[in-house]
Amino acid sequence: MENLSEILGAFIVLAPILIFVIVMMIVRRSFKNNGIHLTDMLTEMEVSVPAEGDNPAEHKKSASRLILFLSGVTSLILSVCITTFYFYMKVYCVNCSVGLDLSDFTNVILALGIGVIPYSVNQVKKIRL
Repeated sequence: MENLSEILGAFIVLAPILIFVIVMMIVRRSFKNNGIHLTDMLTEMEVSVPAEGDNPAEHKKSASRLILFLSGVTSLILSVCITTFYFYMKVYCVNCSVGLDLSDFTNVILALGIGVIPYSVNQVKKIRL
């Protein structure tokens, strides 16, 4: 019976990682089936009124979107790791009186939020008042 509880504990601890991997595989498969590429999501389309003979949409590569994308992926991976660690501490650390200390975690969240600033500044510059 103890072997079963260890297997169940390992499954509970690894569940966030398994769910994350399964969701990423489903998203990737749906993108592939619909013909969506990551490069298409990271390019900006400037839609303007075309003159005769011009291409109506201009595709430009956007570094700010890439930074935003990488910050988002890093945030997701970090949240999965923290959730997995929290589950591990709850399942296997029975005699621990100290909980999960996230008091210094604010700096990490702020650092990941900095990745949003270039994209937001880029979008605000496009607004003409």
